[in-house]
Amino acid sequence: MKKTVSLLLAILLLLCCGLPAAAQSENDVIALRLNSNVAGCTAADAERILEIRSGPVKYYEGNSCPISIANYAGETEYAHMDAGRTYTITYTLIAADGCTLPEELRDEDIVLDCGKGVSVVYCKIVELRNPNLHPAPGEPETTRVLRIMANVVVDGTPVQRLIGWLKDLILKIRAWSLF
Repeated sequence: MKKTVSLLLAILLLLCCGLPAAAQSENDVIALRLNSNVAGCTAADAERILEIRSGPVKYYEGNSCPISIANYAGETEYAHMDAGRTYTITYTLIAADGCTLPEELRDEDIVLDCGKGVSVVYCKIVELRNPNLHPAPGEPETTRVLRIMANVVVDGTPVQRLIGWLKDLILKIRAWSLF
């Protein structure tokens, strides 16, 4: 009888100690949703373009906006995104308060859920120079951020996608130069 009770207590102790460790590792996984139904959005609509589902990250506000949008020709896009057009979006995230980002990003550290027209170019941890030109004494010169770059074809009807493809082609031809 004593052996059974001690065996049950040992199993109970292992289960109680093992569950918090498993729950803690799941909280460290960064889960993000990169949306493609973003027609009409600008870089200021970061919450609609990129959804943080879980993980120890938040939007990086060091340089006015956590999202940078470039059109098909590679020029920065300040206007709203049109349905059917192709854009390259760079998302920048920083560790949440009290958390740190890993040195190297492994496949099990991040889960990206992409919309229909989203293809990820890269996803990595980088050291970003702080925007403050005159840092206070003791302030670090760089900040570790999670940088994701993706090509996004904004959702639209087949006609909108065709018109968007033509607009992108014309934009690329106009931007092309021999010199």
